[in-house]
Amino acid sequence: MDRPRKVDSARQCWFILPARPTWERRRPLRPLRPAGGCDAGLNTVQSAARYAVSMRALLPLALLLLTAQAAPPSGLHPALAVMPGDQTAYLLGGASGGRWLTPGQVRPLLTGQERYVRLAPGQPRVTVRGRHADTLGEPCEATLTVPLTPAPAGLAVFTSPALAAQPRPVVALPTTNATYTQIMQQELRRRGLLTPRVTLTRLVRTDLDGNGTQEIILEASQYRDRSGPFPPPVGRPGDYSLLLLRQVRSGQAVTTVLGAHVAPQRPWDAGDPAPMPMATLHRLAGVADLNGDGRMEVIVHSAYYEGAGFSVQEWTPAGLKSTPLGSGCGV
Repeated sequence: MDRPRKVDSARQCWFILPARPTWERRRPLRPLRPAGGCDAGLNTVQSAARYAVSMRALLPLALLLLTAQAAPPSGLHPALAVMPGDQTAYLLGGASGGRWLTPGQVRPLLTGQERYVRLAPGQPRVTVRGRHADTLGEPCEATLTVPLTPAPAGLAVFTSPALAAQPRPVVALPTTNATYTQIMQQELRRRGLLTPRVTLTRLVRTDLDGNGTQEIILEASQYRDRSGPFPPPVGRPGDYSLLLLRQVRSGQAVTTVLGAHVAPQRPWDAGDPAPMPMATLHRLAGVADLNGDGRMEVIVHSAYYEGAGFSVQEWTPAGLKSTPLGSGCGV
């Protein structure tokens, strides 16, 4: 509500000032000291009032523009992923109108004419065409795959071209970084591996949520009896797999574990009544905005000796949160 404010008490000049918009009230009020008397002061206040009214009129338009920019693109946006050493594209699910969809929900919506963009850290983008989804067959009848042309190869994520899936750069860094090697060593020591031999296999830098602060994803593993993309059934003492996300929160560096396995420090005996400490290999499959909200998801690939799969974690202000997207096969 408009209210009178006294500007120059010595000369008893009173003007009507408009109430300040909420977004402006943090600024301290400064008394007006008109050099040319009350008439000059009145002109100054009238100009300020017109400015405040015009800003109030523009505020709804600015909010509308911001909302429009944040709105997810319309239509269906399926997400696929390919495992290392394979050419099969697994249907992870997708999004529509900003809402997550499971693989089973996406399958009947596919036309068989979709195009996808291949995203892999440190590699060029490639556009492919997909056909209808089909079941992988026994023993994984619930797992859905999508044939792609040309056939893909290597660990990667495939997204809809309609999405700005990587609105900010996703940069593959050299894996010889001493600082991040030390961070891995500290985490492995915390998990009981006192003299770890750290081999960084992937290091990726990006701004997941667009707040101007870079996050780092660190990947390291060692399985001396590894067979291609699969770890052995049980690791030897000193074997491990570790996937970490490093972020700055409230001015402090925070480490989030995306996946971890450290082999027992005593060799496992098949006659031991304790459960077999099955080795798992965790890798970063990709980083991409899969639902169009401007924040990029983290797609993780995890494998054991009889199977493998993908999980998708959503970035939120409070950290990572699981989504219904995912796929895999194992016995």
